[in-house]
Amino acid sequence: MIGWLRRRRLSHRADEMMPSAAEFAAVCNASRCLALLNGRERQRLRRLAAIILADKEFHGAGGFQPGWEHCLPVAAHAALPVLEIGLGAYEQFRTFILYEDEFESDFEEIDEAGVVHRGRDLRAGEAWQRGPVVLSLADVHQSGQGDGYHVVVHELAHQIDHLNGDADGYPPLPRQIAHRDWVDTFSAAYRRLKRQIEAGIEAAIDPYAAESPAEFFAVTSEFFFDWPERLADTEAGVYRLLSELYQQDPLARLQRQ
Repeated sequence: MIGWLRRRRLSHRADEMMPSAAEFAAVCNASRCLALLNGRERQRLRRLAAIILADKEFHGAGGFQPGWEHCLPVAAHAALPVLEIGLGAYEQFRTFILYEDEFESDFEEIDEAGVVHRGRDLRAGEAWQRGPVVLSLADVHQSGQGDGYHVVVHELAHQIDHLNGDADGYPPLPRQIAHRDWVDTFSAAYRRLKRQIEAGIEAAIDPYAAESPAEFFAVTSEFFFDWPERLADTEAGVYRLLSELYQQDPLARLQRQ
């Protein structure tokens, strides 16, 4: 009964938060990966974005107070990875924290020799297990332009990865993906990228993907949605598995244009 009442209240709240057709079309048309969606997909994306706006908390940071015009693009882009798999993939976090631009964050890393390095660096986004998801709005506006950069997809891929524990590049898999297929395909692609970088060969995708299997999954998710033709040409097996994971085919969307 409690779950039913919560879903009903959320549905009513989402109705109230529903963006107008015109303003949602403007958000979609400003981004190649959203502009490629057909009418049916856009309608579903619009509804999912409204539910995200109704269900998640949006807070500013660094003295910034986000308005509707800031939260709507975040929600629209956040809805893309779960367009077919549903918002249950985001059940472990409740909050988006929005900065106007890149923000400083503490980090702690252990190198191959076991030495711990601590410091601060500039970030475009962060995702913590069970939240929050932290985003630079300047980078949100630069996302989805067809060059493989999409900070919202990147950080939410980490959240999906967190659903079964630590972010390790092995998210919960649907039944149609065999464990061995995922491990073998992603591991081989990850090793190829690291070898290319070590050899001084320019990588076809963001070299940040070589930082760890978790970052490889997040970066390839960015390319899957934002530059699918590059990922499909570079790592066809990875593209195939991400298509099965997200139950979408962005390359087919591109080809029907």
